[in-house]
Amino acid sequence: MIKFFVDAFADMFEKDLENNNLNLAPSKLKCGKKIIEFTGYNGKKPSKTIFEDIKNGKYSIVHMKEQEWYDFFAEYLKNGDDVVFFSISLKLFSDGGQDLLAAFTELSEDFPERTVTLVDTKTVSRGTSNIAILCQTYYKLKKNIEEAVKFATTLSGQFVTAFVVEDVPFLLSNPILKKSGSSLTGGLIGMKPIISIDKEGNFKLLDKSRGFKAGVNKLYSIVKANGENIADFTFSIVYSNAEEEAKMLKSKFLESVSENEISFGASSLNNMTIVGQKFVGITFHSK
Repeated sequence: MIKFFVDAFADMFEKDLENNNLNLAPSKLKCGKKIIEFTGYNGKKPSKTIFEDIKNGKYSIVHMKEQEWYDFFAEYLKNGDDVVFFSISLKLFSDGGQDLLAAFTELSEDFPERTVTLVDTKTVSRGTSNIAILCQTYYKLKKNIEEAVKFATTLSGQFVTAFVVEDVPFLLSNPILKKSGSSLTGGLIGMKPIISIDKEGNFKLLDKSRGFKAGVNKLYSIVKANGENIADFTFSIVYSNAEEEAKMLKSKFLESVSENEISFGASSLNNMTIVGQKFVGITFHSK
């Protein structure tokens, strides 16, 4: 049996995973001195305490080491399963994804009779999810894993995720963005940045606005200007601590698409550790 996995940063919760026949790979977060293994949650709203802890920088990402990645996937391979893992952009890992790459190289060598495939989606959040869903759907139609993975790699970098972010000081202090997004460091006093992950998997400053709601409206304009025909692919809206603004964005798109063409829901705790406790994000298929 082929097991399709998505990264824990892919904003897929229990119902999403079940409906799309996908599995969640774990990640680890740190809160104070406590290490938390994050294996997803069911979409319930985080508590005010969690939002405050994120804002105050109490949560941070602890990237999995090579042996941890190896041990997790090896259990499935030992049971006779094949493994395809859709990772967020490797450039968002503190080590550039080297531990993950090394683990998959070793797994391929140790289990030569099995399919062991890593797909760098060059995006995050629902961009990673969308590529995994489309690949899994393609596989169900064609029954050929090599063709399905090849199809997925053509989509990598084509799904762009853009976030409008409330907390600029938090954003500028984040080590992941410091590493991959030097363009974020200037001209943001009194502004709300709109950041995106480009087609190479790096964060960049896409635009900025005077207010948070104005920034959310700009997300709509960005998709209309830079997206492929939005009827060709479903697109996704995620939010944290900003449900009202996210619903406003969704209502604008419902003027031209149907309800079932929009994926809508809360973001995961993982992504809050990257962009802060209040944001609205949208993933779309870029031109």
